[in-house]
Amino acid sequence: MVSDDLQELLERHQRWWHCEPVDRPLIGESREGSFFLQPFLDVGVQEGMLSLEAVPDPEAFIEPYFEKTFRGDARDGDMYWVAKPPRALPWMEAIIGCGVYVSASSKATTAMAPDVIPDLEQIDLETNGWLRLMTAFTDCLARHYRDRYPIGQTLMRGPSDMMAALLGQRFYTELYDNPEPLKTLARQCTDIWIKVLQIQNQHIPLFHGGYMSGLNGIWAPGTAAIYQEDAAGFISEAMYREVFLECDIKIAAAFDYTLLHLHSAALQILKPVLEIPQLATVNIVVDPLGPKLPALLPQLQRIQAAGKSLHLHGPVSPEDIELVKANLSPNGLAIWLVFEK
Repeated sequence: MVSDDLQELLERHQRWWHCEPVDRPLIGESREGSFFLQPFLDVGVQEGMLSLEAVPDPEAFIEPYFEKTFRGDARDGDMYWVAKPPRALPWMEAIIGCGVYVSASSKATTAMAPDVIPDLEQIDLETNGWLRLMTAFTDCLARHYRDRYPIGQTLMRGPSDMMAALLGQRFYTELYDNPEPLKTLARQCTDIWIKVLQIQNQHIPLFHGGYMSGLNGIWAPGTAAIYQEDAAGFISEAMYREVFLECDIKIAAAFDYTLLHLHSAALQILKPVLEIPQLATVNIVVDPLGPKLPALLPQLQRIQAAGKSLHLHGPVSPEDIELVKANLSPNGLAIWLVFEK
């Protein structure tokens, strides 16, 4: 039986997706900081190229990573910490044929462009080793935690990021010089992205009758998808419209509740993003070296004016929180605090 307190929280999450009236925003804290690679180092993964076979069994991560991060409770304020396949791995890039390089100095793994661009139409997701590993992590977490903690989607970079990893620095020059083949590649990446999450959703157990948006800690009463276009943050609005807007519209239409992640230092594509009809939410990561929150307020207000809920994410100070509360509606507003660990 669901307690009154939990039922109220789930209702607040549902209202958030729809920008329905509330008396205050959702506020929570991410537990991971930005050092996503640490769990891999803790279980003995070495720096250098990482083969699929060298990734430790998912069970090896339970104690040093998942149990340590849950700390006995999945809730932080109004949000949830969600168990998911480790976000350090560049899952989508590896699935489409990129290499994976572990760099302790940069605190991350890097997707390495293949020598030959694979034919994405020939990728068999049913037998794809990296997708099978993602599913193995999801199944392991579902077995271990059952209904005690929420399980959700891991970091899945979007079509522009997948293409940038495949093409390396040629990504930007080819977009300018030869965009037509890249439109085809973008559509292929989009279809793969959608199918990968649909496959994962077959393995993710429902949490109180709904799904968790794995990277932002919010419950949804239907399927939830979080995607990003970081590489598109370095191109013009016109080029985004020409190549990637169609992709993001298709992803948003494939799931019940969708969130698109953008960086505060690269909001030149925000206008077309707000035109995506079935996109529910825009996530803005406040970049430490980007515009400060006072300068971002007009953009954040545009998101709310477009009828999208807003998920604000980053090292936000108490003063920033008060500024946001004073200048934005609490309806459809969530603040996901990040502190370095």
